[in-house]
Amino acid sequence: MIMKYVFKQTIEMPARVIMSVMQLVVSLLIALLLTTNVSATAFDSMALSELSQNIDAPIQQRVAATMELGNISDQNSIIAIGRATRDDAIELRRAAIFSVEHWQPSARWDMISPLLNDAVESVRFEAALAVVTLWPLLNEGQRQVLGEQIEAYMLALPNEDAALVQRAYLYRIRGDYEQAEIVFTVLLNRNMDHNDNRIYLEYVELLKATDRNQQAITLLEEVVQTQITQQGVANSELYFSLGLAHYREKNSSAAIANIKHAHELNNQDAQVSYTLALLIKDQEPMAAVELLSQAYQVNPQPKYLYSLCELQLQQGLDASACLRDLRLLIPEQIVDDLVLSVK
Repeated sequence: MIMKYVFKQTIEMPARVIMSVMQLVVSLLIALLLTTNVSATAFDSMALSELSQNIDAPIQQRVAATMELGNISDQNSIIAIGRATRDDAIELRRAAIFSVEHWQPSARWDMISPLLNDAVESVRFEAALAVVTLWPLLNEGQRQVLGEQIEAYMLALPNEDAALVQRAYLYRIRGDYEQAEIVFTVLLNRNMDHNDNRIYLEYVELLKATDRNQQAITLLEEVVQTQITQQGVANSELYFSLGLAHYREKNSSAAIANIKHAHELNNQDAQVSYTLALLIKDQEPMAAVELLSQAYQVNPQPKYLYSLCELQLQQGLDASACLRDLRLLIPEQIVDDLVLSVK
């Protein structure tokens, strides 16, 4: 029941929130999986694939296995996730969608696009949200199929702030900047107190897309100052967004300062730790190593581990354990190429 409730709620959230919720769900389910009779030593692609496809296993375990398979790019995981997209269990089809959200664009589209025609509307919507960021890369036929589901999804959205933010996001992703601006005009007029971070974070993305980066910096600085005055502290995501805006203006000192603020306020955001590490790795390599390790611990994505191994190798540190773990996540040839590139 809990799993069904969480999945039901995700369709009503903005895409940014969906991913955060799903990461939490996966962490909980992986913990559940490891407390059962599946040992950690058996936690590899073959065991996970078998569990994902085992119709006699509890659905929570099958979902957890499917989600974890998304971090393993081998034949077992691809086959198992593909089968999950066709499974009778709605939870498993949804798990397949979220398991591949960090895959390369073409592979993600190939895996998820069949679910745009799923019999269940909420699955179709979740599939559409998962691949809508690929819009600039799609051909006309692919856009038509995806566009139909996006339009249906937007029609189903209520007239409230969170839904309007989602609507503006979808307009922006599809390049309809004029419609996105119209939606934000409504939202900004409704929220003059600068307390709804979702609005400003998404509006900054529109400003960036339309080459108004300096306006984004001005807006974010105003919102941060207002929140400090009213609450004594500003939101970490606002600092992170402000840091990125300064980076786009090639103001590295301001970028690092703001992203450090973001990390101090929330050191459990893997993307913040990762970005800060990349910005300071030349000046503070050991601090960057620690940040990359922290990012991977919080969110075990291959890109975090790859960067950690690379920096360890560059600094002459023992990277054997890192490389061993990396070989479990990505093709060995890529790891071999990494080692050779640093020598």
